[in-house]
This record gives sequence, structure tokens and C-alpha cells, in this order.
Amino acid sequence: MPLLRLKHEDTRRVVVLMTILLVVSGLGSLISWTVALALFLVLTVAGTFFMIAHYQRASEECRVQQSQDIQDLQFIQSALDMRRPLPYFTRWSSSPALAAQLIGIIQVYKPQRILELGSGVSTVVMAMTLRDQGSGRITSVDHDPVYAVKTRKELAAQELHAWASVLDAPLVPCDTPRGAQPWYDLSVMDDLEQIDLLVVDGPLRKSCKNARLPAFELLRERLAPGAIVVLDDTVRDDESASVASWLSAARDGASRFVPCRKGVTIVQMP
Repeated sequence: MPLLRLKHEDTRRVVVLMTILLVVSGLGSLISWTVALALFLVLTVAGTFFMIAHYQRASEECRVQQSQDIQDLQFIQSALDMRRPLPYFTRWSSSPALAAQLIGIIQVYKPQRILELGSGVSTVVMAMTLRDQGSGRITSVDHDPVYAVKTRKELAAQELHAWASVLDAPLVPCDTPRGAQPWYDLSVMDDLEQIDLLVVDGPLRKSCKNARLPAFELLRERLAPGAIVVLDDTVRDDESASVASWLSAARDGASRFVPCRKGVTIVQMP
């Protein structure tokens, strides 16, 4: 339920409100229990109104997001020659918004070499788009062998072997300006140069702080002139350093943010 999906700022407000409730009630009890009870009731009512307002706001946001998901799914269905259903879009997979944006980018820019960090539904969607347009290839790397196997099986079931491959790339210490940081094994990507489209949807943020920043630091020089970079999950605070780095290097005016459940930022390089 939306009520249970408290955003970080709302969580802080609830904690502050409960702290004030306890502190003020405790101070009131020093005067008299009647005053303490009155203060407790007043703050409880105020807190109840706050939670109701949050629930209404969260419910409206949920309705907007669901409407956007439906529109994106309708676009995906109309844009692709789907010979069998796509895998489910889940909380952990790419969003319909990301998939729709990737289809549009491939249709317009027709990238021939695509590198994706983190495999899944988006891999299948991009491979279908390449198949429909008749050219291009995607290489997806994944640090999780379980997800890599799932994506390979789905590509095989969809008969998309000619358009996509999934490589196992375990997280290993990589040299960055901040020192060694766990990131994809670069030796897996040795032959990947002149990348026309880079999709940054991994690794998971729990792997380390600024988990996706090395994509900018280690892959920027491998991009073809005018390459498109698509960053997922950019509503998260921990993606801010990665987004800022790509935006600073982008062609003037050649970046945009797509407001959706997870947030997608699209950047075109010089």
C-alpha cells in the first residue's frame, strides 16, 4: 500500500513528530498529567492528519505512475514485433519507462554497438528492437550469474542470439580516482570500443558507495563520438555523483531527465 511506502523525507517527518510527541508529553507530565494528556491528544490528532495527507499524496503519485506504466507498456507492445510475451517488469527489473526510452533511442539513432551494464528485461527489449531494424548488436554484462543465466534463457526462447549476448563479469577491485572500488571485470570488455549506446543499470548500489560512477571513469574513452548514455535509477541520491559526471561531459543541451518511478537520465556525448 502507498501508506507503507514512506519516502525518506516523510520518514524523517514521522520520526520528528513522534519525538516531539514524546518529549512534549514528558515535559507536560512534569506540570500535571492532565496537561500531558491534552498535549498527547493534540499531537496525536496532528500526526493522524499528517499521515492521512501523506496517504492521499502517495496514492495520487501511485496512480500517476501506474498510468505512465500503462502508456509505456502500450508503446512497447505497438513498437515491437513480439512473437512471445516479454518477461515481467518487476520492482527489481528495468521499468517500462526505461524500456520505452531505449526502444525510441534505438529507432532514432540506430546504434550498432550497445553495451549494457546489468542484464534483464531491457536486454530482451533492445535485442528485439535491433532485430526489427535489422542491424546492431548488444553486449550485456552482469556480475550475478543467476540473472545472467535467466537473461540468456530468455534471449534463446525469443530467438535473439544473433542480436544480443550476456557476459559474466564479476565485481573485482578496479582502479578509480577514489582508489580501488569493486566494479565489473574490465577484461571481459577488452574488445568493446566505439560504443554507440551505453546503458548504465548496474551494479547494485549495495556493492559500494557511488557504485555506478566508474562507468564514467572507465568507459568514457571507449564511447564513439556522439554516443548516447542512458542512466537508470537517477532519482536516487546515491546516483547524483554519476549523473553529475556525465552531465558535465555531455554535449551542450544534449541531456534530459525522464520523470518516472525510478528516474531515467539520457545524455549525448560530444
